[in-house]
Amino acid sequence: MAFLLGTTLLLGASGVVVSSIWLSYSLFFNPSAIASLNEFLPQWAQLPLNQEPAQTLTQISAELNKQRKSAGKPLPLEVNSANSQPTSVILPVRSQNQQIVELRVYRIADARNLLNQPKGEIHYQFITQADVTGPEESFVVAPLINPETADTSSNRPLPVTELRRFESTTPTQGIWFYLWGERQRGQAIAYGQIVHYNPDRSYLNLMLPWTSPTQPQWQQAIAGGSPELVIDQTVDLEPRLQVYQLKPANFIFDPLQLEPVSIAESALDSRDYQNALLIARSGLWTPAEKWLQFIKQQRQKHQAWSSAAQAQLDFIRLHAEKSQKRANQTWASPSQQVLALLIDGRWGEALKVFQASPTNTQEITTLLETDNGRLGNRVEVALRVNPKRTEVKAWGALLKGAQQSRRNAIAWLKQQPQTTSADIAYIQKLLKRLEGDFSSNKVATSHSSRFVGTAQQVTQINPQQWLQTAPTPLQVTNQRTWYQIQLSAYHDGNTWQQAPFKLTPQQTAAQYWEQLGLDSDAEVQIVSWLPGGYQQIDLAVVKAVQLQGSTLKLLAVSDAFPIVSASRQLALTKATSQWLQPQTIAFSELTQQSQPIEIVQILPQLWQELQKRNPNSQKTPVPNVEKMLKQLGELPVQLIDLDGDGTAEVLMIISSQEIAAVHNFETNLLQQNDSRSHTIIFSHNGRILYSEFGSATEHRAIGIADLEDDQPPALLVATDKTYQLKRWSSQHQRFDSFQP
Repeated sequence: MAFLLGTTLLLGASGVVVSSIWLSYSLFFNPSAIASLNEFLPQWAQLPLNQEPAQTLTQISAELNKQRKSAGKPLPLEVNSANSQPTSVILPVRSQNQQIVELRVYRIADARNLLNQPKGEIHYQFITQADVTGPEESFVVAPLINPETADTSSNRPLPVTELRRFESTTPTQGIWFYLWGERQRGQAIAYGQIVHYNPDRSYLNLMLPWTSPTQPQWQQAIAGGSPELVIDQTVDLEPRLQVYQLKPANFIFDPLQLEPVSIAESALDSRDYQNALLIARSGLWTPAEKWLQFIKQQRQKHQAWSSAAQAQLDFIRLHAEKSQKRANQTWASPSQQVLALLIDGRWGEALKVFQASPTNTQEITTLLETDNGRLGNRVEVALRVNPKRTEVKAWGALLKGAQQSRRNAIAWLKQQPQTTSADIAYIQKLLKRLEGDFSSNKVATSHSSRFVGTAQQVTQINPQQWLQTAPTPLQVTNQRTWYQIQLSAYHDGNTWQQAPFKLTPQQTAAQYWEQLGLDSDAEVQIVSWLPGGYQQIDLAVVKAVQLQGSTLKLLAVSDAFPIVSASRQLALTKATSQWLQPQTIAFSELTQQSQPIEIVQILPQLWQELQKRNPNSQKTPVPNVEKMLKQLGELPVQLIDLDGDGTAEVLMIISSQEIAAVHNFETNLLQQNDSRSHTIIFSHNGRILYSEFGSATEHRAIGIADLEDDQPPALLVATDKTYQLKRWSSQHQRFDSFQP
């Protein structure tokens, strides 16, 4: 009666019959788990329990032998903190063929409480048990199955033979083990079950089957929170990981569950975010991660970056790290090298390997002929997201040419949006190599025009000093605006080149056009700064090129006339870079960041730098930290990793009005050349990396550029004469012009 009444109180009258059967079953197999329910019941409704007598391991083994089973080696569970001795154990029970068929938990009995039991041997009090069945064969071998090949595996469960405790850091909730078995199918693959013991409810739970060529492990895979379970199912070159987060579950005996991180659904309502997930699902992990990192930085303060979005980003990052590692390896086989590069989204690099020799071309052609869709799918998705990529179109055409014909490849190419005649001409040369035509040993890769330089208006030129591809003579007229652009950096399709340039004077105009990407797009933006900090952007077209020693200049013409006349203007192309705009927060909010930032180290140095723009001759001493934080706490701050060490730097752009407010004077007291904003960058531990305060040489950071070369972002810096791209140099410990 007490048992039925307790059941009714816990589960309600409507579920008495079914729930009583379930509780009776659990009472038989897991009395301690049911006993834990008594804490929820009043004294008069407690559930009656009958515990089995404590047994020695010899007695347990003898009892199991009668069932044609045997006891394995017990592993410690809970440990007494006072003497480091185990207070409970988990015992694997084996069948006659030595596979584990059951797990039992025993509490080590206190010898003082043993009655009529032999002394000297450890006695074990049965707590709970769980039956064990290995995962099905079809599940185990799934990572090894070629999608194009019929799966001949069965649904029979495979045996597990070992119980292992996780050695790495695990979640603090409960105790974690995994069951292990191994199967050979061309290569060895391990499998098993993830096991969790909840000591609060004395409950043993087989939570999740797993399969992997390696072992499952807990690691901090996602920023914040407890460790995640990571199961690496990577086979060959294709990254494949499963990541599980520990989440609450509505189950009284073990209120936890392992929830997989998925990129099937978007965590944010953003088209760019959805496109990034799309290319990740196609296997282009590295481009997807870069895009998501950019989106994260672009999100404004009112647009929260959710924990679900961070989980998807980190899931993709884990895949990208494996993809990058394989692409960076040196492979003996050209086809393996190309496959690793294409999986990582390095289309241009892969084309270089394809063109390196006739042998390479022939071997890679075989790879393309046998592609089962994994490369084709990447091409399709990459072009859907960005139809301008010539290198991607080239691989799409090469796939069509290898599997069908050159005619079909050209027909496919002409159907692709935003395909230029230059694209078609370039890719036709590549397609000839599939047919054994190597008359051109190397086809120069067509690439977007990407450069930075300083523009000056000119009213007259000497046409004899300029090289041009068009037959029309150069003639400067008053009806158009002409610019001479001195380049400080350009991208040659492979890497960034910085002035002074090492170029051959004998190059033709066509060769310069190809090297600078002007054959793809000769348009350039001319940027002027108006009073008040506003920008005017005029479009010009490059008409000619000139090399003087190591100085490279372009001649461009525009139909627009600038509003103001400037001694120098910024010249760059639309494709030069992705411009980063990190989220802005108040300086005082640095104390709330998950990444440790040494504010106490930053504040005094920031105060001293600000004093360099104080027009008053009397300098004030450095106040205490509390006063400085109160006075400077509202200054704007941006966090962005600029040195590539994985931690964010503190970037501050401080306006003249904010400088005046700090010093309590009117803005007009500043000198005319001090009326602009000033940038200062600190490392996370408080060291000044860059400052525009008190500099003898006039320089100003006007943008942060992602140059899309797998390196940290660069600063676009305006000096008194030029515009330059500068990146952090670990060798010189400063932002410096970088060399390829």
